[in-house]
Amino acid sequence: MDVSRRDLLKGGAVFGAGLAVSAGLMGASVLPGCAPSKAAPSEAGPTSGGTDAPTGGSGNPNAGYETGIDWLGTPPEIADADVTATFDGDIVVCGGGNAGIQAALAAAEGGAKVHVLETAPEKFRKVKGRDVGHVNSQWLIDQGFGPYDEGEIVDEFMHRCAGRNNAEMIKRFVYNSGETFDHMISLVNWPDDRIKPVTRSNPDVSPTDPSSMYVPQAAGVLDGPVEYPVTQGGFKSWASTASVVGEISHVIGDESGIDSNDYSRFDEIQQFSILKSQELGAEWHYEQRARVLITDDSGAVVGVYAENEDGTYTRYNAKTGVILCTGDFGGNVEMSWALLAEIAECAARAGKGPEDIRAESMCEGDGHKMACWIGGEIEPLPRPILNYYWTGAPWGTVPYLWLNSEGKRFMNEAATTLAWPNGLRQPLGPICTISDSKWFDVMKKGGIDLGAPNAGRQDYILELKEDVDNVPLGDPNGGRCRDSVECERQPHIVYKADTIEELCGFMGFSDEAIKEAVASVERYNELCRQGRDTDFDKDEKFLSPIDEPPYIGSFFENERWSGIGLVCFAGLLTDSHLQVLDGEGKRIPGLWAAGNCLGGRYGVGYVTPIAGNSIGMAITHGRVAGKVATGQEVR
Repeated sequence: MDVSRRDLLKGGAVFGAGLAVSAGLMGASVLPGCAPSKAAPSEAGPTSGGTDAPTGGSGNPNAGYETGIDWLGTPPEIADADVTATFDGDIVVCGGGNAGIQAALAAAEGGAKVHVLETAPEKFRKVKGRDVGHVNSQWLIDQGFGPYDEGEIVDEFMHRCAGRNNAEMIKRFVYNSGETFDHMISLVNWPDDRIKPVTRSNPDVSPTDPSSMYVPQAAGVLDGPVEYPVTQGGFKSWASTASVVGEISHVIGDESGIDSNDYSRFDEIQQFSILKSQELGAEWHYEQRARVLITDDSGAVVGVYAENEDGTYTRYNAKTGVILCTGDFGGNVEMSWALLAEIAECAARAGKGPEDIRAESMCEGDGHKMACWIGGEIEPLPRPILNYYWTGAPWGTVPYLWLNSEGKRFMNEAATTLAWPNGLRQPLGPICTISDSKWFDVMKKGGIDLGAPNAGRQDYILELKEDVDNVPLGDPNGGRCRDSVECERQPHIVYKADTIEELCGFMGFSDEAIKEAVASVERYNELCRQGRDTDFDKDEKFLSPIDEPPYIGSFFENERWSGIGLVCFAGLLTDSHLQVLDGEGKRIPGLWAAGNCLGGRYGVGYVTPIAGNSIGMAITHGRVAGKVATGQEVR
């Protein structure tokens, strides 16, 4: 395979240096609620709150973590002379991203005096992401999606994560997400001169207008209504996501006439929640990096020190406590390398180092460290990342036939949740997806997992079909096709040929691998004709023989390692009310966590039955934390 084709598709390779497609936070800029890279904390002793950094029985500050790297260090020592200002309140929210906004609003609605600490300057504050996964909002129900069985969805989350996630944490999301979403969009009163529209949005159209916010659906809707959940490979998925992307763009961008439609109006929606919290008395403090929790003699959290841009500190006293919403630690390469063992090991075996695996979020793990310094703990291995399954193809995770670089089939392709670990085990080189002239009919039988074709706007699917139909037959360069996944229109290369041999040759397979691929297709066709996949047990509805040319295919490069992607999801251990626990499983008084500071959500990875789950959990758990901290009821 020549280098140019590899380079063209490397950005879509899930098993390469990381993932650039969206499932939550996007972009490599500093994200709200995340700390920018700065010098490491000074090697000081006790925290300014009077509590020594926990060292475990061995005196090692990293005790309980199987790593030889001191990722935790010790908190900075803060003298009274370093403090230039003091604020008093009830609740301090550390981080002004998706979780922090909703935590602050809920706490203010509960009557608390709230201070929000945000690292970014006010002019650059902006939440990222576009898809908001949630369950049983009235907005969804009014469009015919639900009400769904909430217990069934909780069970599916646990099933997908092999029980390694926290059922109580999943319940808090599923049972409260609908109310959170409805409440959030109820505050949108468009237009408002105080709101800063995002780039490319139409200021005359509300971000909640149907032209800007819609529900992604399974491709089967092209033939009529789809009943949810859709079961595929033993896993269930639901149409239960609000995609906030603005008006559809059909043809935009570069000389090819195809570019990305990957932008979001979600920040416009969240701005109304910020304004409402401020109307209720919440104070937002920008360019403030939360650095050290303050504890009293009993160990209860009673405030936080925040670092100013000039290196001095501001003290924020909190009568009730602190809610940590500072994001993940994917931007801290030492911390990631030490704690994300599976990613680090695969990368090391591929000759990579800590910088290669870093996430795009740039968050430094400040909230995790602050909690650990006073006795909190990060959830144990496996610590999940955004291990998103991807095919490098414009049709996403459709269960066509998958072949590795040796031309061999290696998994039940309908179980796309399992594609990431299965793909990492394959030999170096291309992994391809193959179908034939019946590809469109097979696609319409699939579900709406993250990465599946999105027919919520049917134009996406119909334009994909148009592009594939126009791919030149027998051209080794293939043809560009618009993506049908989520709201993106990024181009991917599709190849079309009269024979399997020719098709695999276009995709870079060796002569020996081509022979094996032909045999694999013949075996697959035999299984399809007998109506049962006795090799990998793929669902019968997807068993369509590949026997009617032209044959189509697309591929990605398997490099046998993976970056973190957008974010990592390893968070702090908490109880069912999001209150941080110490090493004995006891609540740390006055300390809660939400967003990517919160553990127990994903267990083994981002294998969710609802797309947009990262943002959905962030806003929901943020709201739950704000409520429980102020004594309000939650489900």
